Amino acid sequence: MTSIDDFARDLDWNLLKIFHEIVQAGGVTKATDRILLKQSAISLALQRLEGRIGTVLCRRGSAGFELTAEGILLAELCAPMMRAVREIPSLASESSTEIHGNLSIGLISNFVSGALDIAIALFHTRFPNVELVVSTMASAHVAGSVMRSEIDIGVAPSRIMRPELRYRFLSNELHRPYCGIHHRLFGEKFDDPLALADERFILTGSDEPDELRAFRLQYGLGQKISAVSEHLEEARRFALLGIGLCFLPESYASADEANRRLWPLLPRQMAPSVGVYVIDKPSFPELARRDRLREDFIACLS
Repeated sequence: MTSIDDFARDLDWNLLKIFHEIVQAGGVTKATDRILLKQSAISLALQRLEGRIGTVLCRRGSAGFELTAEGILLAELCAPMMRAVREIPSLASESSTEIHGNLSIGLISNFVSGALDIAIALFHTRFPNVELVVSTMASAHVAGSVMRSEIDIGVAPSRIMRPELRYRFLSNELHRPYCGIHHRLFGEKFDDPLALADERFILTGSDEPDELRAFRLQYGLGQKISAVSEHLEEARRFALLGIGLCFLPESYASADEANRRLWPLLPRQMAPSVGVYVIDKPSFPELARRDRLREDFIACLS
């Protein structure tokens, strides 16, 4: 028997579970509510795991909780293991003709896509006993969540593509600058983005797509800021109130535009286009059943 076999046999696997919960909670203190253990017991378990592996997994201090490089690697290994354990009850009760389980999808907020809607409906028709768990998240976090196996499928813009992940183009999302009916520019049309450089803008912060940010910087848009919100719904709310201009996905703003509550200030051919992708992490031999669900969902997009 090799030393690797000895390690797997002798390791207290509960330590991996506790470490996974620490990572999910974002720190030792926050993990107490998730696993109902005292902070001292959680800290001791973390120390035991670090001692068994022989490396520091995280740093704690005034700057907060942060995983080391080794901690990040272990967290990425633990996530699919915990997912596999959670599937045991449904696997045990599953008949040969029925597929149970869940498929988690993380996507950018307020994304409008007929192709995605059809795929979800078709998948549910084919697999009525599979639970779809859908969550919205910042576009910058989607690929990382897929990488860590926190979600099965991601839907988000992605200018930089990781070689470990698979990207399937879904659609282009056109972003146009809008103003509300109470704004003095409502009803105006501009052919040059530079004409809007002196206007105040509502920005979406870190969730702004790279292509849109590059477009703004090219024309000096958003140097004057009236509001910032990470949530598209709130950015839209501010635009409707007339406190500034706001870049919004055309598909998301179309209903307000039709009802003359929002007005697009630039023509479509001048607006930046953002590619949106379906992202997944293929080839998990230990999770073959989940692989099948993921592949079946992606097939529904065809």
